[in-house]
Amino acid sequence: MKLKGTMTEQAYRQELIASKFHLFNDISMSRFLNIIRMTFPEMKTAHTLSWTPEQGEDIISFLVDTHSIIKIELDRYDNTIEPIVDVYPIEDWMKGHSKTYQIKIAVGFELAKNDLVQGN
Repeated sequence: MKLKGTMTEQAYRQELIASKFHLFNDISMSRFLNIIRMTFPEMKTAHTLSWTPEQGEDIISFLVDTHSIIKIELDRYDNTIEPIVDVYPIEDWMKGHSKTYQIKIAVGFELAKNDLVQGN
């Protein structure tokens, strides 16, 4: 998908940059970050694509580097319950999602590419 510099893309860009900072710097995200690192030991960057808070768990999807989406379902209160982790190629993940969500993924992909080039 070709990005055009729209207001929607700019808003997603700001949101995704903030989500990356939050993931790598906020202690409340350490369980998610640890799961991503265990699944992808060579991971360099990740951005949060979606966050669905449920009654007792959080379901969060992350774009990892430029190759995968990881969806993690994590119990909010009980650290002994194993998380549910699903991994998808980006192309498979995009199928069936709305056009605006596909724009968000494309913006995340662009940010991840830049992160990998810059070594962030």
